[in-house]
Amino acid sequence: MLIVFARFWVIAAVLLWAVSPAIAQERRVALVIGNAAYKSSPLQNPVNDSRAVSESLRKLGFEVIERQNVGREGFASVVREFGDKLRGASVGLFYFAGHGLQVKGRNYLVPIDADIAREDEVPYRSFDVNEVLDKMDSARTAVNLVVLDACRNNPFARSFKPAQTGLAQMDAPTGTLIAFATAPGSVAQDGEGSNGLYTGALLKHIAAPGLAVEQMFKRVRVDVVNASKNQQVPWESSSLNRDFSFANAPVAKPTVAVAAPNPAATVATELALDLAFWDAVKDSRSPADYRAYLEQYPNGRFAALARLRSTAPAPSTPVTPAAAPVVAVAPALAPTPPSTSPSQSAGNVVRWRQGTATKELALNTGAAVDAVAQSPEGLYVAAASAGTVHWIDALRASVVGSAKVYEPASGQAVSLQFSGDGRWLLLGQQMAGRSNHQLIDVTTSRSVWTKPSQSARFDAAAPQVLLQNAQGATEAVRLP
Repeated sequence: MLIVFARFWVIAAVLLWAVSPAIAQERRVALVIGNAAYKSSPLQNPVNDSRAVSESLRKLGFEVIERQNVGREGFASVVREFGDKLRGASVGLFYFAGHGLQVKGRNYLVPIDADIAREDEVPYRSFDVNEVLDKMDSARTAVNLVVLDACRNNPFARSFKPAQTGLAQMDAPTGTLIAFATAPGSVAQDGEGSNGLYTGALLKHIAAPGLAVEQMFKRVRVDVVNASKNQQVPWESSSLNRDFSFANAPVAKPTVAVAAPNPAATVATELALDLAFWDAVKDSRSPADYRAYLEQYPNGRFAALARLRSTAPAPSTPVTPAAAPVVAVAPALAPTPPSTSPSQSAGNVVRWRQGTATKELALNTGAAVDAVAQSPEGLYVAAASAGTVHWIDALRASVVGSAKVYEPASGQAVSLQFSGDGRWLLLGQQMAGRSNHQLIDVTTSRSVWTKPSQSARFDAAAPQVLLQNAQGATEAVRLP
């Protein structure tokens, strides 16, 4: 009997290893908190959300510390317990659903007993997210995940209005992924069903077999963007340095023919997510919000403007942006002739169309503007003057960057044109009786090459520039 019993446990151990080797090797610990019973602004779903997340995590091999409706002292106590339990673990996860606030660029989670009447009281009566990150850092867990469904409306609106809504952009420490229910400075929806909008999507995808955590959160983002009609855009900040999946890939089975994914549908989804994220941050005056966009979409459709805004100082007075023109999103480059949308007056004044309005800006250069072009989506304007290309934020009518690209003593700019995706700029020049064209990388403001040519344009059918010399011969130069 003992032999049979021993054999049973040997077989069980082998099966466990075969089915779930990753879980058998790593220890996973999670702290899950759902706060809903706020006196001034109760929430509907955080308790349900925390219970459902806890149940899912237990099924995925996590040791779960679960709490609901936690006060300030309870927060400190349970985070200490979490930190102690993390020691020796491979994976740590912190999940919070409830109210959250940002003050001076730091994020705070609101206990249910918080009595906050002024913004300067927030750090002393709420819980700093960085305290959780410090516990993870001390435990030296290889993978750390922080999930914050905590960007709901301000529960203390009657007492004070914070300078910024939602939560602030955070850079994830090494080995950490921080997931937010919505974009920086935006407010998340509590949801109308039994779970919040974001957590409902998370529960749907978290147990997908073999799905990398980054791809899992991308699926969550797609669902939330679609369900909220682009009003809520989740995002992540990740510095993970190893692969991680919540659930292991299934045991390999005989190959079955599967229909190939539709590339056009994939591109359309990525473009929609890109646009939705940009809509969430485009009116922000905080450079950190644009860095958050670039982290998600480093080569996105609005990356050039985001880079300019991420380094530019915030305007001193609020500016109401005009509506950007609606443009079709084309997957391939389209030819962009010298712009006819912007117009320049004599001297140093640049004018351009923004929606139905005409906007203008006088460059403080002391030199005339030689050439002007507006990006395809209408978000920024390039103006060449005295050897320098100035980048103008079209919505705010302000210069956000400049780059010296040619010597004015040896030539003059005569034309500017953008590629169809706004990534590249062609500068036409006349120098000592000869003409040439210079390709400029908009995202870095750096010159890529200068080639002699009588005329130039971006090819509609391929990512290349078509250069024509004085004899009419055409040369195709591929874009980097």
